[in-house]
Amino acid sequence: MKYKLVIFDMDGLMLDTEKFYYESWFKFSEEYGFEYNNEKRKLLAGMNGPTIRNILARELGSDQKAKELRENLEQYRREYFLNFKGDLKKVGLINLLEFLKENNIEAVVASSSSREKISYLLKNQNIDHYFKFIVSGHEIKNGKPHPDIFLEALTKAGYKKEEALILEDSYNGYKAAKASGMDYIIIHDSNFDKDFDADSEASDLNEVIEIIK
Repeated sequence: MKYKLVIFDMDGLMLDTEKFYYESWFKFSEEYGFEYNNEKRKLLAGMNGPTIRNILARELGSDQKAKELRENLEQYRREYFLNFKGDLKKVGLINLLEFLKENNIEAVVASSSSREKISYLLKNQNIDHYFKFIVSGHEIKNGKPHPDIFLEALTKAGYKKEEALILEDSYNGYKAAKASGMDYIIIHDSNFDKDFDADSEASDLNEVIEIIK
């Protein structure tokens, strides 16, 4: 097979978390005077925490307000998931992970979330054992839409660009994947209307298996 490495985004791609993230903004947006909508979701989805805080600070006119909003938002989300007992796995995820394992194709995670959140959610959903390592968006200088996180994952794994495949769902993830020079497939989050076109797409993670074959 062509690929020796598959680089997974997490939120919206593997796990059905983006709808809750979207709704959680409205718990705090009015209090802080931050107008949130689907266009803002597209703008911010896939970006790392520091980048989002910078955007918030520019719109709110205050670094402190941006910091408080982000901290309150993350605490609200953290408490929600600490008590979460359901299944967040996207359609076809286990099938794909088992396929990669059976064919000795390494799987790694490159997510804009914090390492703490990534590790917790992977363990919560009992899929952490499928992945060789994690790269967090908080650990690199330039988050998505820059390609740094994917290039770091590739370097850490020790493969060539032509041996790797990136799986993403967000617009910023798409731009980062395209800029990386690696092959990629976009699986749009079915919770939201499709708001961009990519030149390599799949309907779900089951279809990715057929593409890899």
